[in-house]
Amino acid sequence: MADTVQYIMEEMVPELEDLEKREIFSKKEIKQIVKKRTHFEYLLKRRAALKTDYLRYIEYERQVDTLRRHRKKMQGDDAVHGTADTAG
Repeated sequence: MADTVQYIMEEMVPELEDLEKREIFSKKEIKQIVKKRTHFEYLLKRRAALKTDYLRYIEYERQVDTLRRHRKKMQGDDAVHGTADTAG
């Protein structure tokens, strides 16, 4: 289970690096996102994942994406598109 979660988290690295490089999220915020995503991934990989675990993870990711879009918009329309814009 831990190997699977580790692999999933490693797949997220390019997206998170892009968000930090473009200054959409700070290093501290990226660490919080990683911690929260890791927690959710472990919940989903347990023997009997609950429907509420999926729903909470989806809601969390929606909130992160809304914040990402808002901050990108605040940077201006000419902001460079990156990996995080198409990740997922």
